Amino acid sequence: MPSNLDIKYIESLLLRAGDLAQAEILKYWNSSFSVEWKVDSTPVTIADKKAEEAVREFALKETPEWGFIGEEFGENINNKQSEYQWVIDPIDGTKAFIHTVPLFGTLIAIVHKGVSIAGLIQLPALNSKIWAIKGGGAFRDGKRIFTSNTAKLADSLVLSGTINTMEDKGYGDWFSKLRKGAQLYRGWGDCYGYYLVACGRAEIMSDPVVSLWDIAPYPVIFSEAGGKFSTLAGETSLFFTEGSPLEGLPLHHIYEDYSSIASNGKFEVFLPSPPI
Repeated sequence: MPSNLDIKYIESLLLRAGDLAQAEILKYWNSSFSVEWKVDSTPVTIADKKAEEAVREFALKETPEWGFIGEEFGENINNKQSEYQWVIDPIDGTKAFIHTVPLFGTLIAIVHKGVSIAGLIQLPALNSKIWAIKGGGAFRDGKRIFTSNTAKLADSLVLSGTINTMEDKGYGDWFSKLRKGAQLYRGWGDCYGYYLVACGRAEIMSDPVVSLWDIAPYPVIFSEAGGKFSTLAGETSLFFTEGSPLEGLPLHHIYEDYSSIASNGKFEVFLPSPPI
């Protein structure tokens, strides 16, 4: 491994990892498989597990000293304090995958000292991907992308997962005003919603409760695409960064202690007040 981690090397790692995950997922796509239910009442399939295993094996071979955080198999405890961390959600949208809806994807981030320096949204069933490298731009299938130039909420397409979750988590009034103020609202959730905002096809995507691996690629993707990304509390970093005694560690508990909102960055999106 080169001592100087340049953009091309980081990009190569990211894209190779995503392709490995896609190859495993497509072995099971649109076929018969069993579904397990985890303690948090979310589903997991053999495709989730095999995809994460493939990326873990690749990461261990290529970057053995780096840390690794994955949805299905947790953290690599031995390298928890490493300057570099992989963060992966092998299938973001497992429910869509189970129901043969192609709007699911693999999410991979490479984090350095608490800063996401590379991020990938890979959509196996659509054979498309968005990726970004810090300082190197954002791309969809090899072509440079930017968020839209829409400058008013009234002209915007707003996306989310489910309205029910917004209401359950105390964001109902805020989100009602947001979606009703938009030109169009659709429930194209999971990573597909963020994919659409990043490449200029929608203006806002939000989730009221997510885990670290659900959003780890987005800070760098939206920064490089010209948009904005934060938690609903306005936090622009997902990790403790330079100057903190906890530098490089997740800002919150990695499981469902985060929220998120991404926009094209061309107009002000008022964030909600903290839920009561």
